[in-house]
Amino acid sequence: MADWERRGKDGQTAPQSGNGAIGSQVQFKVTNNGNGKPMTSSSGSWSPPVCWFEPRYTNEELAKHNKELEGKGPFEGIDHDTADRRQEETDAHKGKKGMWWERTPVMSPRECDIGELWIWVEPQDPAPPEGAIDPEILAGLAYDRTKLPAPPVELRPGPDKQVVNLDTQVKFAQPLDRVWVTASLNNPQAGVNIAATTVATPSKLRIDAGTEYADPRTCEYDMVKGDGGYKVDSAGSDCNIQYKKSSGDGTYPLKAEIVWDVHWTASANPDDAPQQPALPDGLSVYEEDVTVKEIQTIVR
Repeated sequence: MADWERRGKDGQTAPQSGNGAIGSQVQFKVTNNGNGKPMTSSSGSWSPPVCWFEPRYTNEELAKHNKELEGKGPFEGIDHDTADRRQEETDAHKGKKGMWWERTPVMSPRECDIGELWIWVEPQDPAPPEGAIDPEILAGLAYDRTKLPAPPVELRPGPDKQVVNLDTQVKFAQPLDRVWVTASLNNPQAGVNIAATTVATPSKLRIDAGTEYADPRTCEYDMVKGDGGYKVDSAGSDCNIQYKKSSGDGTYPLKAEIVWDVHWTASANPDDAPQQPALPDGLSVYEEDVTVKEIQTIVR
């Protein structure tokens, strides 16, 4: 399944910067996202890009935009002094070919380093401004938009039929496929047409029994690629959880966690060559309460 959506994190309206609305031109195409939850990074230190420059206005368009803002209220417009300063900037570039590149924050301008709101870039300039949007930034934005399905785990015996000292076997109810998100920006006026695709591939399944009264408490299984995608079936594996004590009147919180290998390409093609710097692995988690009973024996 694939669909395109405009930027606007989780359906929010275009973010604000200073006294003028800024809506990024980045578009996203999501494939096999399904109804999953946002991907959790295996690295607690990773965070998506929060600010960048992207081509936005010709000089005439920016001059018109500034005129529209002048005289509006303090939350929507700009004051007279700011309007005069901005007019001086556009007057200085009147009749020139080029684009104003705008600083575009994800949520708030306070997330950005202090600096110019607009930078003038002429066609003959060898490179866009420092901090300009590029495939690496797009890859980070695509990572932030990636949603992963919960592990489709089935237990044998079922979660309400677990028995002390019996193997808890695990399989998938259905196979999983790769998930990828393409972020792109196409601005013909500025000669910018870039894309990046973040690809998440299911790699390993980890099972945690949810209690110290299990041996082993955890097992890890490699994904097997077959017809329809990636799957797991631990029948015959040398690692299957065994509960060693009844859960009594309660339950144990068994957790299933899939590790997803994540890479990115500098195009809209998920099968192009992986790029650096690397992105952290992704995680998706499913938890289920299990009831464990003692085996009843008859003494004659």
